[in-house]
Amino acid sequence: MSGPTGTGMTQKLTYNRTKIIATVGPACENPAILQELILAGVDIFRLNLSHGDWEKHRYFIREIRRLNLSLRTRVGILADLQGPKMRIGKMTEALPVRPGDRVIFSTQVKDLRPPSVPVEYETLAKDVQPGDTVLVEDGRVQLRVLRTDGVGEVELEVVAGDRIAGRKGINLPGRPISLPTLSEKDWADLHEIVREALDWVALSFVRKVEDILDVKAFLRRFGASIRVMAKIERPEALENIEAIVAASDGVMIARGDLGVEIPIEEVPFWQKNIIETCARIGKPAVVATQMLESMIQNSTPTRAEVGDVANAVLDGADAVMLSGETSMGAFPVKAVEYMQRILRKAEQDPRIYERSGRPAPDSPTFESDAVCWTACALASALPAKVLVGLTYSGYTAYELARWRPSTDIFIFTSNPRILNSLGLLWGVRTFYYRNHDGTYETIQDVLHILRDLGYVEKGDRVVFAVSMPLRARRRTNTLHITTVE
Repeated sequence: MSGPTGTGMTQKLTYNRTKIIATVGPACENPAILQELILAGVDIFRLNLSHGDWEKHRYFIREIRRLNLSLRTRVGILADLQGPKMRIGKMTEALPVRPGDRVIFSTQVKDLRPPSVPVEYETLAKDVQPGDTVLVEDGRVQLRVLRTDGVGEVELEVVAGDRIAGRKGINLPGRPISLPTLSEKDWADLHEIVREALDWVALSFVRKVEDILDVKAFLRRFGASIRVMAKIERPEALENIEAIVAASDGVMIARGDLGVEIPIEEVPFWQKNIIETCARIGKPAVVATQMLESMIQNSTPTRAEVGDVANAVLDGADAVMLSGETSMGAFPVKAVEYMQRILRKAEQDPRIYERSGRPAPDSPTFESDAVCWTACALASALPAKVLVGLTYSGYTAYELARWRPSTDIFIFTSNPRILNSLGLLWGVRTFYYRNHDGTYETIQDVLHILRDLGYVEKGDRVVFAVSMPLRARRRTNTLHITTVE
């Protein structure tokens, strides 16, 4: 959980280094439940823009921000774009099917009767060929294409499954899709995201680096300091993973759709590869989908789910995400409590600290990278009680989190727009601080704040990574070690 917002707070919040993202929905619509989720350890709330409308999204935004003020927390908000429409259309009731049945998928939604099924996927008939596999609802229904008219109608044979329900996603494993990554709805949602000044936006079905650059250019036009996360769900993204990670502010490994688009047995290996790529480039990685899926209905997770969450920590994930568990599950608060318990135990493993490697000499920010890397190494070796970074852009927070010091990381910034977004980074807690009278005065002031809040005491060593002069807002160029007096 991110740190308190000001210096007047005496409460010392517990936290885990690996962050928790929780999806909002009907199960946590009650403000009291939202508050319990924050106190249980949620660092970022996710708005799933595939469901609900902006009236409901604004309700959650308003309540989360109200709770941040009352609890003096820094919980951020991530908006997850729907992406291209590739789903079954609205149906009054599910269509029962069995293997061998033939059904028609049609974009012509008027006057459809069984076995015709409405689909919201304009180019489906162009994107498939006879013999192709079509999956519905993450593969719960499998179909084979028999015929396509190339315009708006596809005839399919059911291979597996018992019902086709409305509003469920469609996947074409191994086939490229012709729809643009960003739909008209996504662009409209981006305007709302800018208007609400949210902290993160997740871009669904990323295929190439230009998808990320287009969104960043859009945000720059409005002067919005919203960070962009790439969701890895398509095989094309895996082919371009280095460039996508480099262009993004963070990456989400969306294992649900990814496990439908590629052989499911490959997903664990891609999870490790993507996290390793993020670590090398210095971007946060989020592991998502079905982490505690059984807790949608059950009050405890399965042993396999516990192992999955713990292994995400050991792999080096910055954050893990809950979806249906908190948005529509019967035990949203318990799901977060279990998640934090698992994370806390996994974080006792020394293998997750002090990542190997060092800054690349050919990096344009090599000198600052090296200062942050050295700060982390010193903080762990001394050992220091606290590692402090002062930043305006957020760069220092990214670099300190990147190297996984065993020391607590506290980030102080005068930029209110990055306070909540940095809460997604591993181990980082943020504080608003705007007094930059001089380097020595600032360091002493920060030490007083940390001491008043109970994070340090007399005799503790503290490592600072700062830039001099402070008012110039340059990249980190100074390392300072001190002892609390």
